Amino acid sequence: MSAYTGTPPEIHIGSVHLWHPEHTLAVTDLPERATLPEARDRQLLALGIDRVRVAGGLTEVDLAERAALDALAGSGTDPADLDGLLLVQGRAPEYLMASEATRLQHRIGATRALTLGVGDLGCVSSSAAIEIGAALLRGRSGPGRILVAMGVRAAATARYRPPMTVLGDCGAAFLLTTGDDGRGAPYRSAGDTGGTDPYTGGTDPYPGETASYPGGSDPYIGGTAPYIGGTASYTGGTASYVPGGGDAGPSPRPGGGRSARYRLLGQELRSDGRYADLFRIRYRELPPERWAEECADENAYSFQLAIESRNRLRDLNAELLRRCATAQDELAAVVMQNLSVGAFAFWQDALGLKIADVCRDNLAGHGHLGPADVLMNLERLAPSVPAGGKVLVMNSSPVAAWCTALVERLPD
Repeated sequence: MSAYTGTPPEIHIGSVHLWHPEHTLAVTDLPERATLPEARDRQLLALGIDRVRVAGGLTEVDLAERAALDALAGSGTDPADLDGLLLVQGRAPEYLMASEATRLQHRIGATRALTLGVGDLGCVSSSAAIEIGAALLRGRSGPGRILVAMGVRAAATARYRPPMTVLGDCGAAFLLTTGDDGRGAPYRSAGDTGGTDPYTGGTDPYPGETASYPGGSDPYIGGTAPYIGGTASYTGGTASYVPGGGDAGPSPRPGGGRSARYRLLGQELRSDGRYADLFRIRYRELPPERWAEECADENAYSFQLAIESRNRLRDLNAELLRRCATAQDELAAVVMQNLSVGAFAFWQDALGLKIADVCRDNLAGHGHLGPADVLMNLERLAPSVPAGGKVLVMNSSPVAAWCTALVERLPD
C-alpha cells in the first residue's frame, strides 16, 4: 500500500452488527453441572450469567458470515468495494491447512479485498484486528473501508470455563473506515475498479463536545436480568439461516447513511508469553467430543496473572489517557470484556473505574463471547453516550495480552 500523504486520516469504527443463534441454554441446565463438585457448582452459579446462546451445527465462519452480511447491508456497502477483510479467527478451525479468512471472503463476495486472519491472542484478537486495520487504512493513498468479522463459539463440549466464566456463541462484524470516507466524502476504491454508486455519508460537522462522567464507586449487586430493549442493531437470531451464502454477496440496502459509531483516538496493546498456555485444550490425542478446557495453574491465573493484569492495564490506561490529553474524570463510560460480576468488582476496585452497567447486562444474557465482548458492549452503550463523549475500552486475555483503547462517540 502506498504511503498516506499529509495528515494521517481519522479511523472510524462502524456500528457493530451482532448475530446470535436462536437456541438459548440456561446456565442452570448446563450438562457439565452433573459432574461438578458442589463448591465448583456454587462458583458457577455465582458468576452472574443467566443464559448463553448456542450455535448448534453452525461453524465459526457461518457465524461470521451472517454478521458480515448484516454489517454490509446495514451500511449500504457493496462487498466488492471493500479494501480489506480481517477475520478474527476462532480457537478451533474446522480444518487444518485450510483458510477460513478466504472462505469468508468468497462467501460474502469481497472479491478485491486484502484478506487476512487475525488470531492467537484470545479475547484481545479483536483489538489486534482494529490495530492492523487502522494501520492498513493509514497506509492508503486515500479513503478506504475494511470489514472486521468474527464467529465465536465454544471449542469444547463444556461451556463452563473454571474458574472464570461460561462461554456463549455469536457472530460480530463492523467496518473500519477513514474519516473522510465515513463522514461524507465520496468513496472511491483504489484503482477505481468499479462497484456500486459512491458511498455518501452524513455531512454534519463534528462538534467535539465532551461529556462529564458521573463516576460513582458503588459495587454492583444482583443484575441478573437479561438485556432487554436498546436501540442497537440486533436481530435476535430469530431468522432461519442457511450457511454458505451466494457468491455475489448481499445487495446493500439503499441510503445506508452514516454508519460510524466511534472515532479511534488511540490504542495500546501488550502481550507476555509467560502465560501463553495457561489455558489450553489438548486436541491431538483426543477426539473433539472429549476436548476440555484446562487451566494449567489456577493459582497463577487467580493471583499472579490478576496482579500482572492490574498493573498492565493501570499503566496502559495512564499512558493512553496522557497521550490523548484526557483526564480520567472526563470519560463518559468504561467498558471491558464480560467474565463474571466478581471480575467487574475486582477491576473497579483495582483501577478506580466504574464499569458500565451494560457490561453486566450483556454478561447475564450472553455469557462470555471472547473477542466479541467489548464490541457488543460498545454497541449497546452507544445510544447513551452523547456526541463527543469518550469511552475507555479495556480488553485482556489469559494468554496473556492486554489492550486499552480510547474512542470518541460520533454524531448519528
